[in-house]
Amino acid sequence: MQINPDAANARFGGWSVKTPLPISERPSELKAAEFAYGYLKDLIVTMRVAPQSIITESEVAAAIGASRTPVREAFSRLQSEQLLTLIPHRGAVVPEITLRAIQEQAQTRVVLESYSVEWICSHRIPIADRLFELVEAQRAIFAKDPEQIVDMVVADKEFHWTLVKAIGNTEFAQLYHSIHDRQLRIGIAMFQAVKSRRCSAIHQHEEIAEAIRNFDEDAAKSLLESHLLGSLDEVSGVFPN
Repeated sequence: MQINPDAANARFGGWSVKTPLPISERPSELKAAEFAYGYLKDLIVTMRVAPQSIITESEVAAAIGASRTPVREAFSRLQSEQLLTLIPHRGAVVPEITLRAIQEQAQTRVVLESYSVEWICSHRIPIADRLFELVEAQRAIFAKDPEQIVDMVVADKEFHWTLVKAIGNTEFAQLYHSIHDRQLRIGIAMFQAVKSRRCSAIHQHEEIAEAIRNFDEDAAKSLLESHLLGSLDEVSGVFPN
């Protein structure tokens, strides 16, 4: 799936006036509220609706052929997941991606994923083959089309998710999964803003996978921390504070 970084958006009152939402037909087996939620979340996470865009209930209802009630339910659910901010009498605004948000997520992931690496290495859990498969999947996507950002980030996220779920702790996995959508959104924004990141991430993943294959905990943790935090300097002048 491709995203369009040049989608027409004009500034108005601190937010954006955007082009109409794409028309989408709800499958008969899905409830309207569930479909509205999935439809909007996909547009927001993949950046097809730009940060700071205003979305109205009536606009979404018209795009998916539903009433405003299920759309209102979807808005509320997405706000609880920090993917929308409701604006009284206006609808909702898509949150801006800030440098602080990127930093805080990277710091959180370092803590969670470093613990996973410790566990994997100390218990000698054999996940290296799967990690290398995902590295090759990323490389193949990049080689085919460097603009396939969404697919690259999905594979990128799966690499890190493999580390977390390998330890077999359900509570831990659920905690990590709670940032899934924001993780994808930030990843897409970073790959879009810093093109070199698309290639360097593949190389860094390969190094992490090699350290884990050798169960070298210190090297794996150092490489992971550099991978997650090292990119912050690259985006410091790109995203607002």
